[in-house]
Amino acid sequence: MKTVVASPLLSVAINPVPSRAAVPREEIPAQQAKLRERRAPDIAVTQTEEGQSVAYDAFTWQRRELAKRLPLDEPWPAEKDIEATLARFDLDKPPVSEVLPAPSRVAPDVYLVASKTNHAYLIDAGPAGLVLVDPGPETNVEVILANVESLGFARTDIKWVINTHAHFDHSMADAQFQRLGAKILVGEADVGAVEKGTLVTAKYVLPPDEQKSYPTLEVDWPVDDGEELRLGDKTILAIATPDHTDGSTCYVLQAGGRTVLFGGDTILFDYRLGAQGTPFADNERYGASLKKLATLGLNPKSSIRWDILLPGHGTIVLNRAYLDVSKGMRQVQLDLSDGIPVNALPFGNLYYRQMMFGRPVAAR
Repeated sequence: MKTVVASPLLSVAINPVPSRAAVPREEIPAQQAKLRERRAPDIAVTQTEEGQSVAYDAFTWQRRELAKRLPLDEPWPAEKDIEATLARFDLDKPPVSEVLPAPSRVAPDVYLVASKTNHAYLIDAGPAGLVLVDPGPETNVEVILANVESLGFARTDIKWVINTHAHFDHSMADAQFQRLGAKILVGEADVGAVEKGTLVTAKYVLPPDEQKSYPTLEVDWPVDDGEELRLGDKTILAIATPDHTDGSTCYVLQAGGRTVLFGGDTILFDYRLGAQGTPFADNERYGASLKKLATLGLNPKSSIRWDILLPGHGTIVLNRAYLDVSKGMRQVQLDLSDGIPVNALPFGNLYYRQMMFGRPVAAR
């Protein structure tokens, strides 16, 4: 059922998700449910200096640690030279894996099912089926299906696919999942890009043969700003957040009494932002979208408080995600006021390095 919230977005309250007891589960045998739980360990958690519980990827961990240790009078190394600098500070063998382990449980009824090119998430929506968020490139398909089946589900249980935005590393696999029986949901302004495979998908970075054969399809469900998506026993709120792409949309789910934000490339961990260097991104609108998210989380009339951030890439945030929303908003505001580019990665920013908790005195 497609329901648009009538009240203004900043005063909207998400309807409570039906309790597990309110949803008959006879269709799923108890033994199968236990098997699924046993095969999906909770994702490994590390505490940050600011008290957040996060699941680090190696790329982020290494560069954050280097930001603490590299003396401020030394320039940040170019990415092609960074391995030598990491080795200099004994950071070349990180204690976390290159990619986050999948499948892993990241919240009640929410699983990470792919993590190499992008993060793809699976939501168990009860007997009606599964929701897949951002299946990514076509190379993800078999990985996702294998992980779905290892959790005790069938591949045909995937009934809905949600895109946070149209870029190929989030939406290219849509057509394959549609052929398996899933309905495709895309933010209204990105529907044309997904359907036609336009340059908004950023397919120009793919090899020429993949650009020529880029999959097209008909989107089943254009998603409006403020729309409540009733998918199985889950209610998911859509929040339009242009302008990493025009149709970028964040999605909000209540899980285990906490608010989960599927941030796509709109907002990521610890000052990491969407890549705004594409010809279709608008920094002013992007800044307004981040302010919209931050304001929504602060509104006393809202049931939303940003607890968990499930971004499109990198480190996953499992508590106090409002810190990341506020950081992203403030960074874009600063960049706009200074008239400088909005950078996706913060690590080389001198202000970022100065603010790092745990910076040794010798590295000041």
